[in-house]
Amino acid sequence: MSREELDPAVNLADEFKKRGYFDEAKNRILAKHIPGSAATTLEQFIKDRVASVVAGMVNEDESLVFKNRGSTTALIEGQLLKDGYEKLNTESIQIDAMLRRVLEDPSLKAEIKAKLKSSFEANKLQQSSE
Repeated sequence: MSREELDPAVNLADEFKKRGYFDEAKNRILAKHIPGSAATTLEQFIKDRVASVVAGMVNEDESLVFKNRGSTTALIEGQLLKDGYEKLNTESIQIDAMLRRVLEDPSLKAEIKAKLKSSFEANKLQQSSE
């Protein structure tokens, strides 16, 4: 028995992604503006902070520029992931807390539940007609 047959939630998650709902939600979240900044989106803030952190790492250790791209990428990712993206925080913006607030938004949860329910119902109808 496959994993999908054992757990219908796997099929539902796959369907959610296939229909583009995951990317749609992700893009809407990244397009939100940072509190206190009408011009800066969350995506731009993250890109700017990552660039700043990487520049700081290269300033500290210039040999990073000449190392294998894969190992350098892994090192940078490790530094960013360490301590819950703490290196991306600023004095006024705590990225982890901000993302948590966005993801726990009741309207986002309701929208996701509605889309999952719709997909589930459509799958049930399709299976009953087969």
